[in-house]
Amino acid sequence: MRKILMPVFCILFAISAGCSRQALEPQCTIVTIAFPQWVGYGLFYLAQEKGFCKEEGVELDFVDEQLDSARRDAFKQGMLDCEAGTLDLLVSKVAQGAPIMAVMEIGQSSGSDAIVVTEDIRSLEDLAGKRIVLTRDDVGEVFLSFLLSKNMMPLDVVIIVPKRSEEVADAFLKGEADACVTWEPQVTEALKRPGAHILASTKDYPGIIIDTLNVRSDLVENNPGLVRGIMRSWFKALAYYREHPLEASEIIASHYKITSAQYREQVQGLKWADYETQSLPEQQQQWAQAFHIITEIKLANKRISQKPDATKSVTNRLLEELYEDSK
Repeated sequence: MRKILMPVFCILFAISAGCSRQALEPQCTIVTIAFPQWVGYGLFYLAQEKGFCKEEGVELDFVDEQLDSARRDAFKQGMLDCEAGTLDLLVSKVAQGAPIMAVMEIGQSSGSDAIVVTEDIRSLEDLAGKRIVLTRDDVGEVFLSFLLSKNMMPLDVVIIVPKRSEEVADAFLKGEADACVTWEPQVTEALKRPGAHILASTKDYPGIIIDTLNVRSDLVENNPGLVRGIMRSWFKALAYYREHPLEASEIIASHYKITSAQYREQVQGLKWADYETQSLPEQQQQWAQAFHIITEIKLANKRISQKPDATKSVTNRLLEELYEDSK
């Protein structure tokens, strides 16, 4: 099931809120989920269509809302159950009072996010004074800020050309900027500009762009079994994709209007983390470190006014208990 939320966001939710817990079948509960149109979240579609969600008593209701502030407000009003998103957006939402927490990692960018530049730009220092198109207060801005800070350069040494995430590559192709910061499939699109090349990507700088499953705090506390069911369905989909990549990519690709071959190519730049990997202590330490780095970046850029509490924003408790109610 898919909902489309545009300017009538609140109206649609007002209609659907009363039935957000309506059982489709005795064993299934509707759970609303939203996420940006990024290939890394495609396993949720696979989990739904292969019946893994149903096995866990869950029916995902996909909410098509690309605007992060709208998802934040929906969380505040109790109208959205969960989302997939990057850790930087979690930091912003929690700092702005959204009652959510990350319960598991979805994956990490390992080449899927990149800075694409014109032929004359050969180093990060060359970016000074250049126009860079990106989405404000989004993962691209965090990635750029992170790289600039490693070279002792503040964000204001560049000229930001703000665009919605789906418009970034097109603006670069039209010559509106000298560089862009984006993710697949827009990286591939941006590289179609003559002379364009990748200056830096998460393949060279891993561990900063991490995707998480974020869930409303009241659901985590009051219905942890439901949340664990969503998590287990994701891990089932991941295992299925690895065992049957051709069939799985065929199912997922239709949701992105690309071919299955294109989908498999575009996800090569990300690393999905399975249950065993996420259970490692060093993995959880990495989440905490990334959360801290991103928080400092956002404070320096004045994107947030207060430091969110990482201990209340990221929890591994449900991971530790993941298979207790399935024994």
